[in-house]
Amino acid sequence: MPRVKASPKKCVKPTNPQSSWVFLLKGEAFEVPEGYAGSGTPDVVQLRHPQSGAPAMFLFSPGDSLIQEVLTFSENKRSWFIDDNVKSDGKMHLSTPIDPIFLVLPYLRKSQLACPLDQILKDDEFPETERLLSCSGLKHLSQVADKKGDEELNAYKYNEEKTLSWLTRKTERVSEILRQKGIHVSSNNAVSATFVKTNTDTTENYLKYAHGVVSEYLADDLSARLSKHLGLPEPETGPNKRKQLASANTNTEATHKRPKLEAQEPLKNGAALDLSKPEKVPKTSITAKDKARAKSATGSKNISSFFKKK
Repeated sequence: MPRVKASPKKCVKPTNPQSSWVFLLKGEAFEVPEGYAGSGTPDVVQLRHPQSGAPAMFLFSPGDSLIQEVLTFSENKRSWFIDDNVKSDGKMHLSTPIDPIFLVLPYLRKSQLACPLDQILKDDEFPETERLLSCSGLKHLSQVADKKGDEELNAYKYNEEKTLSWLTRKTERVSEILRQKGIHVSSNNAVSATFVKTNTDTTENYLKYAHGVVSEYLADDLSARLSKHLGLPEPETGPNKRKQLASANTNTEATHKRPKLEAQEPLKNGAALDLSKPEKVPKTSITAKDKARAKSATGSKNISSFFKKK
């Protein structure tokens, strides 16, 4: 999804260092709407992840008008220095904006009939889900659902055709941003064009990669339908694909083994190459000129003898 640029702010709770979190927050997380009488502090809660349904961390801005996803980066052997203390848990949390419609989509798809939105978003396991009703991004919910009744009823029914069109626009937007940023996506990992001599990525390459990014927030079946709606080639399956994979694996193994076999081939003198032993310097044959030069130097002092202490 397109990311909103903002100045990140470092937020460290000043209480017990061992129970504090280190956060990099987007500036929008601190925006307080007019007339809001709350504390003005962002709130981290657990919601259901739109792809897996598993618990995930999200951050609501004051007044719940904006929501951001909380990503956690963890590495071994890393700590934080907080004032005069050391926090042994070196995790870093980063918040990034997310369109609330992605979080609402699973509930819309589950509801078979047109229902008021406050009923659709009822989740006993994740009661904080109701706070999505206050998100400003839901004013565009009609792009994925049909609105029924008057404004007071606020009822919606899922529309898959609208949803696929909305997701297509999202995917194309992500694809365009990747292209503008010069990200090289044809390899297994996205790489900046700064580190690539020539970028041979096609429009299809960018679209496939963008589809993967958007699919991180979609159920598998909806991701597959989006891929078909985008006109992306379907992954090959069946016995022919398995034969190709087996052949590719065989060729790869042969390629990897070949250098080892060549390294173990005997040398001309019949000895095998052993890299664990120091290499012997080969003897060179002495020519007649070298013999004559050595004979003429007989009895001469070495030049270093003139610099010795007397």
